[in-house]
Amino acid sequence: MNKKKWDKLPIGLIVGLIAPFFGFVIYGLYYSYSHDVSLNYFVNRIFLGNRALISPIISLSLLINIIPFYFFINKQFYLAGRGILLSFFLYAIVIVYFRYF
Repeated sequence: MNKKKWDKLPIGLIVGLIAPFFGFVIYGLYYSYSHDVSLNYFVNRIFLGNRALISPIISLSLLINIIPFYFFINKQFYLAGRGILLSFFLYAIVIVYFRYF
């Protein structure tokens, strides 16, 4: 019965849309630590200040979605796994937009 509670497409979609924000913060902290700059500098100058770097940074932030995807698949929550994949496709539209337009 507990499996039915978490095995839903909207749950996977929400997790898949929120998790890249944590990936962005992790990548931003890594970048700011390794280049000895603040996180504010990374967000304002690197991410928002350079349009050519928006799509690669979003792509790197999406790597964190692999963790919940494998979790859902290993627990046989296939609908939630589909939600994670749907979020990948939604982010792909955003990445293509920033990459080519």
